[in-house]
Amino acid sequence: MAPVPKKATLLLATYEMPHHLKMVCARLECQSSRDFEIMICDDGSGPRTKCVIDEFISRSPVPVKHLWQEHTGFRKCRILNRAIRESQGEVLIFLDGDCIPHRHFIADHIQMQEAGYYLAGRRMELGPKISQWLSSKHVHQGFFDFPQPRLIVSVLDGESDHLQRSFRVSWDWLRSSLRMKSIIDLKGCNFSVDRRALEAINGFDEAYEGYGREDTDVELRLKNLGYKIKSLKGLALQFHLWHPRREFTPANEDLLEEVKRTGRIKCQLGLINL
Repeated sequence: MAPVPKKATLLLATYEMPHHLKMVCARLECQSSRDFEIMICDDGSGPRTKCVIDEFISRSPVPVKHLWQEHTGFRKCRILNRAIRESQGEVLIFLDGDCIPHRHFIADHIQMQEAGYYLAGRRMELGPKISQWLSSKHVHQGFFDFPQPRLIVSVLDGESDHLQRSFRVSWDWLRSSLRMKSIIDLKGCNFSVDRRALEAINGFDEAYEGYGREDTDVELRLKNLGYKIKSLKGLALQFHLWHPRREFTPANEDLLEEVKRTGRIKCQLGLINL
């Protein structure tokens, strides 16, 4: 008997961060929703990452597929497009391999879907000390279910940021009162949209090689398609593990300016080559 298709597909992007990825996977095992599949989009990681993924696949309560491509530079868009083509979910949810999701992360993205909108969440920034202290055991046991004293101390010490993003606010009236329904833009590590919209804009633009701006490109083209942004502040929480920052690739800024100038909807090098 063929497996029953899932409502959503989680596209989890990673490259050579096995310690971070192990903690992310630990929380994906405990999601409150099981109505999703996982596509791990691996931009050419080595054997340590493969071991983490193989262990995760062996115990995951939902279907997991590991997609790998040779690493010849930062080619996140290429592996994401492959995953979209091979996925089955009606809703496509995007997560990075250094961002630990809350246990209701998938459920919030699924339940808040609305026709004509893409959903944008935010993340709490963890500092280097608490990121080093954390383990997959802490994560699996629910460290991020509620703000823990150690997390609060990390913020008070000035190493972690945005403690307010560690509180899940599920009441609509309270989210309105706290002005959580307003949001400026999406972040590539925490957004979702229906499959038809991404197919309509031809997916991610593979002309973006190197770090940065590929997510803003997708957002601009979704807007050109007529889609609007919907805030997930207070919902779909996630916690970004510390690592050294990377600089944006200058050539990607030029590509983004072209999208702004032309108002185009479809990219040339995407799900299909136009």
